Amino acid sequence: MANRYYSAIAIDNTLGSSITSTSTSMILNITPVGYPSSFPFVLAVDYNTSLEELVLVTASSGTTLTITRGYNGTTAVSHGVGAVVRHVITAQDMTDAQNHYALGLTGGAHGVTGALATFLGTPTSTNFAAVLSDETGTGPAVFSQSPTLNNLSLTGTLNAGGTTGSAGYVLTSSGTGVAWQAAASSALSFDAQTGTTYTLVIGDVYGLVTLSNAGAITLTVPPSVFTAGQYVNIQQIGAGQVTIVAGSGVTITSTGATSASPKLAAQYAAATIICTASNTFTVVGNIV
Repeated sequence: MANRYYSAIAIDNTLGSSITSTSTSMILNITPVGYPSSFPFVLAVDYNTSLEELVLVTASSGTTLTITRGYNGTTAVSHGVGAVVRHVITAQDMTDAQNHYALGLTGGAHGVTGALATFLGTPTSTNFAAVLSDETGTGPAVFSQSPTLNNLSLTGTLNAGGTTGSAGYVLTSSGTGVAWQAAASSALSFDAQTGTTYTLVIGDVYGLVTLSNAGAITLTVPPSVFTAGQYVNIQQIGAGQVTIVAGSGVTITSTGATSASPKLAAQYAAATIICTASNTFTVVGNIV
């Protein structure tokens, strides 16, 4: 299927001098207008007459065209001065298009070569892996980099260590990675803690952490776990007073006597720890 070029604005012309059946050039009556700017292209000489011949134009200079005679099965004949010359589409154009359309996706088809051609011919996982590899075998750049996912919110269930939880979780992302986080819902989840120390985890988001011990309790807000807008409710249900402290790199603000480490006021007092920015929290509620 040889390349041929086309124009939708070619204007009919006529021969300025006669040609014989063996001529390899022809002179037009006027300078061509609207002919394709690339070669080759097809012209019909003595268009729509019994002498019509298709010629393949391979070069031009002014009104002189270099031609290949008897194109697409037509017969090279003599043409006289004034013969109509028209830029046309031929039967070969239609045949080539159909052949190209029907060509199977195999090696070399449609210009496809290399690993992709091999995969199209034999679509196995091994051949697909070869498509993804570059000439050095390290893989295309998009696969060799660590992608950053932003504004990602895919709902699903938490699957950690092969155990699937029943609670709803949301896959969230930041500039450094992605993580499953508990989704807010109308049903409040509970996390009952009975020790003297506890560090919040992502599973506590939107739930209620109860803290019960006879002795004083230290509740730590860790860094790099929560994102802005998330919150955790806490309640002291034992005699031991709960003090909220900041983990390394965390900033806490509150109306407590010690702003950065407020305490719950008494047994059954409650508060909410709200993440307002990365590693920044404010505590509101029954605190001192």
